[in-house]
Amino acid sequence: MKKTKRFRILAVCAAAAMLTAAALTACGNNDDASSVVSEEPAPSSAAEIKYENINPLTGENNLAQAAKGRRPVAVMINNNPYARPQWGLCDADVVIEGLVEGGATRMMWLYSDISNVPKIGSLRSMRHDFVELADGFDAVLVHWGGSPQAYSSVSANGVDDLDGLSDSAHFFRDQTRNVPLEHTGYTTGESVMSAIEQRGFETNVSSQYAAPFVFGKPDEKRVLTDGACNSVSVYFSGAGYNHSFTYNAADGLYYNSIEGTPMTDDNGQQMAVTNVIGLYMNVPLLGDGSGRVDMDLTGGQGFYVSNGTYETITWEKGNTPSNPLKLYDKNGSELVLNAGKSWIGLLPADYSANTVIA
Repeated sequence: MKKTKRFRILAVCAAAAMLTAAALTACGNNDDASSVVSEEPAPSSAAEIKYENINPLTGENNLAQAAKGRRPVAVMINNNPYARPQWGLCDADVVIEGLVEGGATRMMWLYSDISNVPKIGSLRSMRHDFVELADGFDAVLVHWGGSPQAYSSVSANGVDDLDGLSDSAHFFRDQTRNVPLEHTGYTTGESVMSAIEQRGFETNVSSQYAAPFVFGKPDEKRVLTDGACNSVSVYFSGAGYNHSFTYNAADGLYYNSIEGTPMTDDNGQQMAVTNVIGLYMNVPLLGDGSGRVDMDLTGGQGFYVSNGTYETITWEKGNTPSNPLKLYDKNGSELVLNAGKSWIGLLPADYSANTVIA
């Protein structure tokens, strides 16, 4: 069994006497609290708070015990208008979105704990770039079909995958929306966990992938260095898949709209994230006659938006499919993200000038 990392973060606490008084007051016994006189001297050093349930994809201290040290699950998600609103959108820890063919985008949702997500989809086919991204997280990849290049990548790189095209026991169709068949594939978190168990996949994450991002303390937010950002708009293509994120200072989240319409889960909840990350890359055509693209995942420039502020960054993954995605600040150090959910856009470098940060 592999040992997994535990994240321990130090926070400065008040003196022990003050904590005792505050605790009693909070319980509603003000008379008793006011009469307590501490005979103990104040501690000379800061107390240690241990955060032992850190979600490695969000940095939040809320991961279920059963999910600690486990591999993430990456799910290929349909973003066609027929598939909106999706199920499970607001449950994902990280949403990675990039071009496929015809100017359309597809999403890969990452979950540290997918077990309790009731319905996920609609699912779509994988592409080789997303296979390599999933491989870089040591994730189990869930999809419904795939391009020839994607299946070759799964085979060549030993990626563990679950395919709705060949597994009717753990995937199903929901045709209640009366949309074309390719937009009707779904699964559930329980079914994914069952399929992983049946297939005998390794469930413990490899140590080199245990901490895919660097986060600050869960209860603190970093102010970014390049200025204010109350909104950010990004451009994928002219096909109707462009996003804008609007900051809400009350909760510190950026609310996602697609082509001016709130992007919501099927229950009506609008997708909102702490971190908006844009990674610029070349996106040439693959040349397979189907219009598929070949995102250059080597590395490049980008931006990071959080806490009402932004800064420029760099990123790299390299040419080895199993390499993890790495983010860096302008000084070349690993980027420190604010704890929370993230949207990562794989943006065409040709349209970098279309990004609007305001």
